[in-house]
Amino acid sequence: MELHETIDVEIDPRGIATVALNRPDRRNAINPEMMDELLAALERLGGDEAVRAIVLRGNGTVFCAGGDLNWMRDTEGATEEEVARDSARLQQVYIAVANCPKTIIGRLHGAAMAGALGLVACCDVAIAETDTKFCLSEVRIGLAPGIIAGFLLPKIGAGWFRYLATGAVVFGTEIAARAGLIHEVAEDGADLDARVEAHCRLALAASPEAIAGTKALVADLGYGPDRALYETGLGWNVKTRMSDAAQEGIGAFLERRKARWVVDA
Repeated sequence: MELHETIDVEIDPRGIATVALNRPDRRNAINPEMMDELLAALERLGGDEAVRAIVLRGNGTVFCAGGDLNWMRDTEGATEEEVARDSARLQQVYIAVANCPKTIIGRLHGAAMAGALGLVACCDVAIAETDTKFCLSEVRIGLAPGIIAGFLLPKIGAGWFRYLATGAVVFGTEIAARAGLIHEVAEDGADLDARVEAHCRLALAASPEAIAGTKALVADLGYGPDRALYETGLGWNVKTRMSDAAQEGIGAFLERRKARWVVDA
């Protein structure tokens, strides 16, 4: 096993690589160090002929709580160009997952929130334990989900995206499956592992070149990365991340208080 600061990487004798988000004390929130380590790991594993599939999982009680808000709040004194470069790093992680020539299997448990849904949307196979919770929570902290919109919209469509994003609805695996965000629901941890293993075996039985070719085919048919879509989404992320609303919303969350716009029903 390779131990990094924010991820763990392990490759078994069959060539199944497991990449585990490893900030359990922060609910595996994505920070700049994790972005850099994920990008490096995906580039290396994607180019390794001995690797046949990649399992993406989270250590601890949840898969991933999204972007680290301490990182996202740190825009004071930064220019729009600097914030754009900073946010683009997260976007590059999603693109790397989507473009990886290996089958990527998302093993989801506990919770997948906000930016974590970008990772889920980019996995080839997404399997969640039955009590996993999901949420596009950005509007609660004054943000528009610009970066992940470019990956979620093609996956679940505008109708589901508006429903889930405008209300920051907390939803479970039934809705996640109906929306097309996940592919399978596991009864418990043992069933989750068994389902992940079944897809690993499918990858081991298939031609690596054909898997890579199939993923490239999807992109060539117009369902791959859309630069214009991503650039527009990034622009919205930067604009709202630098806004007074975002600073208020993120601050309220970190300070465990209500944001100024919350009205008690």
